[in-house]
Amino acid sequence: MTTYGESPAARLDADAEALRAALTRAEGAAAAAYRDTARLIRLLTVIGTPSTPGRLIDRTLTVLSEVFAADVVCIAEAIDDRLFVTASCGLPEDDPAFTTGWALGPTARRVITSGSAAALHGVPTDDRPPPLHEAENASAAWIPLSGVGSEFAGDLLVLYRSGGDLFTPADLQVLLSMAYRMYSAVEARERGAAIERLAQAGPGLARHLDVGSLLNDAVVLLRELTGTDSAWILTVRDELAEMAAAADVGEDTNRRWPTPAADLPGWARLSAGEPYVGPGRDDDPLLLVPVMRDDGVIAVLAAKGRRARSFGKSVVEVAVVLASYLSAAISNSELYRRLKAREQELHRRASRDPLTGLANRMTAAQRIDEALAESPTGAAGLLFFDLDKFKAVNDRLGHEAGDELIQQVAQRLRKVVRPGDMLARFGGDEFVLLISGASDLTDLTDMGRRIQVALSDEFPLRGERVEVTASIGAVLGRRGTASASAMLRDADAAMYAAKARGTGRLEVFDDEASHRSIDRLDLRSDLSEALDRGQLSVVYQPMVELKTNTIRSFEALARWRHPERGNVPPDEFIPLAEETGAIVPIGAWVLDQACRQLATWQREFPEAHLTMGVNISAVQLERGHGDLLDVIRAAGVDPGDIWLEVTEHMDTSEDISAQVSALRAAGVHFALDDFGMSYSSLSYLQRYPVEGLKIDRAFVAAMNDAGNGGRGIVQAIMAVADSLSMMAFAEGIETQAQLDALLDLGCGFGQGHLISPPLSVERSTEALRAQRVPGTSG
Repeated sequence: MTTYGESPAARLDADAEALRAALTRAEGAAAAAYRDTARLIRLLTVIGTPSTPGRLIDRTLTVLSEVFAADVVCIAEAIDDRLFVTASCGLPEDDPAFTTGWALGPTARRVITSGSAAALHGVPTDDRPPPLHEAENASAAWIPLSGVGSEFAGDLLVLYRSGGDLFTPADLQVLLSMAYRMYSAVEARERGAAIERLAQAGPGLARHLDVGSLLNDAVVLLRELTGTDSAWILTVRDELAEMAAAADVGEDTNRRWPTPAADLPGWARLSAGEPYVGPGRDDDPLLLVPVMRDDGVIAVLAAKGRRARSFGKSVVEVAVVLASYLSAAISNSELYRRLKAREQELHRRASRDPLTGLANRMTAAQRIDEALAESPTGAAGLLFFDLDKFKAVNDRLGHEAGDELIQQVAQRLRKVVRPGDMLARFGGDEFVLLISGASDLTDLTDMGRRIQVALSDEFPLRGERVEVTASIGAVLGRRGTASASAMLRDADAAMYAAKARGTGRLEVFDDEASHRSIDRLDLRSDLSEALDRGQLSVVYQPMVELKTNTIRSFEALARWRHPERGNVPPDEFIPLAEETGAIVPIGAWVLDQACRQLATWQREFPEAHLTMGVNISAVQLERGHGDLLDVIRAAGVDPGDIWLEVTEHMDTSEDISAQVSALRAAGVHFALDDFGMSYSSLSYLQRYPVEGLKIDRAFVAAMNDAGNGGRGIVQAIMAVADSLSMMAFAEGIETQAQLDALLDLGCGFGQGHLISPPLSVERSTEALRAQRVPGTSG
């Protein structure tokens, strides 16, 4: 602020300081926005990748643990006064949290009650799961998976850090968005899979010649479709219900039958042709669905769950359709006509959103690909939008009012859609509009404004007038470079950016980011042929004994020289290879090249007692150990001279401990690469027979920086290795100061550009000839 009496120079200095402060704040905000967008795009990519519901949850939790540096990420369900883990990244499979749970702490209880996310630093013991009981400086975030009053109201996404910074409000916003999207995608995939299974199996019920075998097959199908352990079918005759078929033997199936039908829970609803969901005789959740004929109940489908939300809308819907199939199968006189009608209805349900009648997620993805292929302009536009503050309306007026609002919004949006365009509901308050004839971004922004105008008038809802705006993300895809999954992901990310700027905004996906996405797709395609076209090579980086600077081992590193792009960095093409599965043939080729080269060097330099380190992926280990041993032995080297290097964050859906143990029994050694850079460090040491720890280059680089604990971390890793009788290797040694510090700590082996960069076979051989000093095995 300028004051009287200040000199012009003083005022100029003050203004310059204020400008610098404003610039610093702007740079910080831009960096934070870029980080949040990058995290979101990575998470959206996982959710958009086709997979089973269970695999989707596992992959999302793994990526969440990485991008938020969390030790434990889990989904927990509140039952009574305890939290039970249903899926986790960072907890052992036999952890008691899955079976006995832990007490529902005050923060978790508040999040469930309020429907709002929460974060704490220095988490009280009452709010910690057993694995973090000793972590005094833990940070945690609790994210509700749905609003208060919904069928998932007791489910939480929980992240724990044993140390580190508090989860920020921006972190919570990203987590809230991803929790909702993950569960929406899981629900959609579960529902789609169940409907597809029913479409396949339902018509087969008509082939039965007797009712007994018909009901026996139907009850097995009922248990499968509802995902429960107990399912049975009752027949109803002369106002009595009698057990006719059961897929489980429990309290309900062993009770005395027949019993008055009127004694069944919810009989009034069943008599009216409506399903009943509520407590059973033992208070466990119970689903009863009537099988109707001539306006009367002839049978009842029954299933018993273990959780409060066992029977959500999708499960009930599928059971109702099964009851319709069963009714048609029992009623032989109208069997074929009814089955045909049910099949048509099932196809309609599979492609349409049940609340609005709009196209659903699966249909939208198909139509996007069709629009790209058929568009006369060679392009298609996509708008991805949701309703601002919809959750507040839903929580205040209830879910039925929320559903009514969604229906009203859909009615208005239908009037905006042009012939040839497609409007779809993705679930919740999310919609997609496909503009098949779009030619440029102007078409997208014009349509976005039309949507905002259509929603500008207030909506009458339960005696109130409700205002609604939409945050819209837009993307233009072109034939040959875009795909449905990429367009949906990019439009979703753009919508998130629009919402971050305020309500009622439209954001077009960044062209530069779009080009990067397309470039990545091209690179994936080229990589699949790189090995056959001779574009890959192997270089070797020496691992030396630090005291004597004597080469004891080499690390084999893959390199890709693209004919047009030149050298593609390994940290760019190796992840692509793992995503596409190309890592299996590439990894086998690198291992073969490395082993054959080691055999050559061992014959020429027997006094060096050389070994070879080769990076290995989880996918290669999943394929079994036999192929890897065959490659090693075929090259003529002893398996005991090979070190396979695995990373802490390697992603595997299979238990690879048997493969690792078999390789170790054959003599192969294992080293853990980038030790300390992931959440699973110590669990890997417990699960696998690791014999070496490679100290990550980030820790080595920070050793001589004052105040950051870098030297202490390296010392701690070496202490872990020593206590477990393991070897410690330092990576990324770049300066003499780093080398001196490692020697001072007693580190025996290391590699890095100060010692030697990765070398060709010829230069590696020259380095061995230059030293020609007998040594001992490293």
